Amino acid sequence: MDDDLQHLATLIPARGEPVRTLDDTATGSWRVRASRVTVRLDLDARTVVRSTDTVPTLTPDPLDGRLLALEEIRSCAVGEPLSLRVRDEDGRPATVRATKVRYVQPVDPEAGARRERHLRQLAAAVAAGSDSRDDRIAAVHFGATWAAVGEVHDISGVQAAARWKEPDREVLARLRAARGETGTPAAPARRES
Repeated sequence: MDDDLQHLATLIPARGEPVRTLDDTATGSWRVRASRVTVRLDLDARTVVRSTDTVPTLTPDPLDGRLLALEEIRSCAVGEPLSLRVRDEDGRPATVRATKVRYVQPVDPEAGARRERHLRQLAAAVAAGSDSRDDRIAAVHFGATWAAVGEVHDISGVQAAARWKEPDREVLARLRAARGETGTPAAPARRES
């Protein structure tokens, strides 16, 4: 790994084994990216939060952004349809569906704290008249929006994304390649006994 990536590698943990399937025996928090929708599942609390892609041609679903009680994972496998049986806030049964699951990703329980720490470190670097590329990349990796990054630099989120999104993706791709990480999915996530 080259010196340019050494510090960033300490900020962003290596990927674990990729996951292809979630079922009702899984635990932890997960982000499921499917066609036109992203779902956050907390399998310990048995909750789901759904969000429709922010594409002008897509109408948001009435369940978007609501905390839903998860009753059953009917289907959640990469390359297959997504189907989750849930109950809405009023206890009515509903189904969260999507045509095809693109990937299943664990959510780091410390992601929020890490995101905020990296945004603070980025803000301190900018206030001192420099930049901290690694803190910017790590903040976005842990869920910071481009609007939050732009605010630190006193520019819009659109300007921040235009300036750094592609170069930062390239740096992350180099880091993953240096670590030998691939996008190949692995075995199902299962509860440990």
